[in-house]
Amino acid sequence: MKTADAIVTLTQLGRGERPWSLQNRETEEVLNISLALLMEVTVAYDRIDRLERLLAERTGLTLDALRATDYAPQSEAARERQECTDALLARVLRIRLDPRTGNTSQPA
Repeated sequence: MKTADAIVTLTQLGRGERPWSLQNRETEEVLNISLALLMEVTVAYDRIDRLERLLAERTGLTLDALRATDYAPQSEAARERQECTDALLARVLRIRLDPRTGNTSQPA
C-alpha cells in the first residue's frame, strides 16, 4: 500500500468529531494545512542541503556548480517522485481528506 493510500485509509477510520479551537473552522483548516506544509518543506530543505553538501564534498564540485547541474529525469525516478508527491499532498491535505466534521459548538 502506498503512503498516500495509507493516510487516506487511516483518516477514514477516525472516530468522533475533530476538535477545533478557532471560531472559524475553515481558518483553522487553512492554518493546519499551512503548518503541515511548512514542516514538510523544512524537512525537505534540510535533507536537500545535507545531500548537496555531501555530494559536493565527494565529487569535488562546488555547491554552486552542483546546484546549476541540469537533471534529466528517468521514468522510474519520475514515478517514484510522483509517489512521494502524492504522499506529501495526502499528509498536507489530511485535514481536508478526513471525513470527521469537527465541533458544532463554539470554542471556549
